[in-house]
Amino acid sequence: MMEQFYFVLTERCNLACSHCIRDSSPYRDETAEKAMILDALSQIRQDHAHSLVLLTGGEPTLHRHFDSILRHSLALGLQTKINSNGVTSFYKQNILEQWAGQPSLSVQISLDGTEAEHDLVRGAGTYRRALRTLARLRAQGISCSVSATVIDLDFFARIEQFIQPLDDLELTHIAIKRATYAGRASSGMEVCSQAWNQHVYALRKQPYKTRILAFPMYDFSRLQALGDDAIAELGRTITTKNCGAATAKVYIYPNGDVCSCTCFKAHPMGNLYQQSLSAILSQPLQIKVEHPTCQGCRYFAVCNGGCLGSGYQHTGELGEPDPRCPQIHAARGAIPAFNI
Repeated sequence: MMEQFYFVLTERCNLACSHCIRDSSPYRDETAEKAMILDALSQIRQDHAHSLVLLTGGEPTLHRHFDSILRHSLALGLQTKINSNGVTSFYKQNILEQWAGQPSLSVQISLDGTEAEHDLVRGAGTYRRALRTLARLRAQGISCSVSATVIDLDFFARIEQFIQPLDDLELTHIAIKRATYAGRASSGMEVCSQAWNQHVYALRKQPYKTRILAFPMYDFSRLQALGDDAIAELGRTITTKNCGAATAKVYIYPNGDVCSCTCFKAHPMGNLYQQSLSAILSQPLQIKVEHPTCQGCRYFAVCNGGCLGSGYQHTGELGEPDPRCPQIHAARGAIPAFNI
């Protein structure tokens, strides 16, 4: 069962972040037709009623029919999340009052660190505007979370300053994630997995009020005590392979393309102007990982090559494993990294 449907409503954004996975900017004009989106939402309601719809971009609230799309999704009873930078006119007080107390609505706001860090990436004043948006959303009883993309491990040196202003907002969580090899983050924005994991484990020991979602990557020490049979069995029980691309989530683009992952935009599974959503989902992009390092790794049954989108964006070849894996890193030599 598909769990998440990402709608890239527009590639346009009022910002141009250095780590944007989709290369969004004010100069992009690709925008989805309202009718196509509404029809896809109705198909999701029919076949995947318990899934999560994520309205994203670009900046989704810039879509000229955003209100209608959001209203339709909620009217269908779909759990709906807006992924946003929080600095558009949609977040005016009088507009947000229309959505007050919607139980099926949630909003994720992107914050990339302290005020200085965030404004360096997104522009002067954007941090305070995003924080104001969070306060307004919470005042209207709208569920909120924050997502931070880490491009430099110095982020963790100021983690207290980052979390403190957010810790009393009663957010559902703060997600802290590494930048992915795609878009404008396709090079020069990587951190090594070992250092990342050390920071994640230290962060998990802190007694914050807000739930922190930060996960280690490729920490095979947790599996070393298991025998080969146990690892193979663990691999068989995992229903969501890799990040869930095409098995638990898909991305729907403005031109109607349905992709298993943003990283595989050049390899759509199908197009909604030519096929129904159910027909497209029945033919996912098949990627086989045959890298010799993976084939010889006892943990391959569990990780299946990791983030294959990062592998593809890094090498240009389908079926290449995630270069952030320390086994792959060692086999290939150093990758661009900050603060290793």
